[in-house]
Amino acid sequence: MEANRTERGAARRRALIEAASEMFLDQGYESVSLDTLIARVGGSRRNIYGPFGGKEGLFIEVVTQLCADLSRPLEELDIDAEHDVSSALTLFGCRVLSIVLQPRTLALQRLMIGEGLRFPELAQAIWHAGHDNAVRRLSVWIGRKQVADQLRGDISPSDLAAQFVNLLVTGPQLRALVGIASKPLDDLEITRLTKIAVKAFLEGALVKDTKRNA
Repeated sequence: MEANRTERGAARRRALIEAASEMFLDQGYESVSLDTLIARVGGSRRNIYGPFGGKEGLFIEVVTQLCADLSRPLEELDIDAEHDVSSALTLFGCRVLSIVLQPRTLALQRLMIGEGLRFPELAQAIWHAGHDNAVRRLSVWIGRKQVADQLRGDISPSDLAAQFVNLLVTGPQLRALVGIASKPLDDLEITRLTKIAVKAFLEGALVKDTKRNA
């Protein structure tokens, strides 16, 4: 009997978090009504004020879980599965761009922009779970490649990683956020954009003077 009550309570909590996530991402913090949320999932205000202390506590819990969901796909990626530097960067870049351009990730970014002044710590958490997580994980890999003399060592791994992530993400993400790219990019386009970023990152844009270097 006790186990059944615990299971029902956990299921009710999951349903509440999921419904609240959708509403906060769609409407922002201020516009969400607890009464509307309760009408949607059932229960009473006690189900919100008991475990979360109110709307603000629920919002914090929602964003915390969304951040965990955002970082998980990158944590599961084994970039060392590809031994070639270009192939490994392409594997990593495609995963990052796919995550960044998901509708829920874009909604979370808009939420960070809209509510950042009210909840600065949550805005920073979103930033760390997304951009910083990608840079941090890539910088570890770049550091290993520098030790192996496969990548230049006169620039820090974190700076190189940040340059690659910015080169890859900034344009597609901004176009999606402002609505210029109205449709999600398919896998072929994500791969194409990633390969361009990898080529520019590894080779640069400067034409090599082969005669001078011969």
